[in-house]
Amino acid sequence: MPILVQWKWIERTKTFLVIFHFFDNYSNPNLRIRKKSGHWEILYPQKKAWMSWAPSHVELGLLGELLRYANIVDGLKEFEKRKLRNVLEGESFEDIDDIASKVPSTTRIFKSYNRKDPFFVVELCPEYIEYLRKILKLYMN
Repeated sequence: MPILVQWKWIERTKTFLVIFHFFDNYSNPNLRIRKKSGHWEILYPQKKAWMSWAPSHVELGLLGELLRYANIVDGLKEFEKRKLRNVLEGESFEDIDDIASKVPSTTRIFKSYNRKDPFFVVELCPEYIEYLRKILKLYMN
């Protein structure tokens, strides 16, 4: 199940929110249901929230690295965060092209140009983590 990453600037708190979108492409079996007597039986009540996927060790490592970089960004001064805003939110074609040139061509990158609620996501992959490391190198000890 690919993990898509979105950085969203929150003006009220003057910081970023990192949002993970879990895109179910049915590449992994649903871990919360099982097949019984020719039909699918739900193991948990539908009224409760339940996750149908468990991360692999690689995915868990990538999520951990991304959260590490999110913590570094969170610790920056407001003016430094604002300098990173265009890059993290993919505000311009140049920013999107820069990310696209650093990740494999199979990596999903989506951009919505809706003015009311712009939306930019990048699929989490080792190359995207490396891209973040390079743009945040200046701010790391």
